[in-house]
Formats: sequence, structure tokens, C-alpha cells
Amino acid sequence: MKQNEKKLIALASVVFVILVIVQGIPFLRNAYQENQAEIEFLEQRIERLQMLMAEAPQIKQEEARKRRLTTEMEYWTFSGQEQNLVGSSVQRQLRQAVEEAGVQPRSYDPPRYSEIEGWLLVTQEMDFVIDQENILKFLDLIAASRPKLYVTEFNINRNRRQFLGSITVTGFSKNQ
Repeated sequence: MKQNEKKLIALASVVFVILVIVQGIPFLRNAYQENQAEIEFLEQRIERLQMLMAEAPQIKQEEARKRRLTTEMEYWTFSGQEQNLVGSSVQRQLRQAVEEAGVQPRSYDPPRYSEIEGWLLVTQEMDFVIDQENILKFLDLIAASRPKLYVTEFNINRNRRQFLGSITVTGFSKNQ
């Protein structure tokens, strides 16, 4: 080999070493850091999944509780979004309690409607005549009604042997 070839090979080796130092080492360092970041991310994910596995029974219990609560809420509210249909359902529920308790209705006011935060509220007023022994039965029937009627006002006055009264009940329906 000639002297020039040896110098050229030495120069090429030096350039190769410089390229490895300038290009290769930063590339390898970046690849190492990316792999370390990926490993750290996967370790955190494994830790989160292990925590979720440990909490799974509690999460399932909470989900079951919320499902029961949702079912109960649906059972307590009137179905439908149309005001008149919900109003008719509230009136029907009140009339059923009136009939079962032996109450004599004097008048039913038209239902009032209001919407608040996605809920339809239907308020129904009624004047009635009732015997003393049927007052608690009437209120118990309303309290036990499903869908739920809430008594918002109740007045009763004695008139000779009878009691005259008025009641205001409210029913709720969830607007979709």
C-alpha cells in the first residue's frame, strides 16, 4: 500500500469517527431517552391499572348503587315529555288516591307547568270534602303513589261534621 492510500484510509477513519461522535452518539442518546420515557410511561400505566384492579370491587358497587338510584328515580318520576300527557298522568294519580280514600272532590284546577333545568314540574290543585277517618289514609295513598306525587300544600278546615280541604301536589318528569 502506498503512503497516500494509508493517509487516505486514516483520514477516512478520522472522518468516520467524527461522524459517529457527532451523529451517532446524540442519536443513540435520544433513542435511549425515548426508550426510558416509554418505559416510565408503561410503568405508570401498569401502576394505574393495578390500582384500578384493586378498586374494581368498589367501582362495581358504586356502579350498582348508581343504577339502583337511577331506576328508583325513573320509578318516582312520570314518563313523557309532553306537558299535557304528564299533566294527565298527575291528575290520574291524584284521582286514584281520591277514589281509594273515599274523598269527595269539589274541584280540580287546571295543572300548572314549569320547566327547571331539564325537569318538567306539574302542579295540580284540588278542593275536596273528606271525613275525619279518611284524612290520613288519603295522605298515605299520595305518599305511597308511584310515580311519586309530592304534597306541596295541604289545608283542611272543619265545617260542621265534614272537613273541607285543599291540596296541591307536584309531579316531575325528566326532559330528554
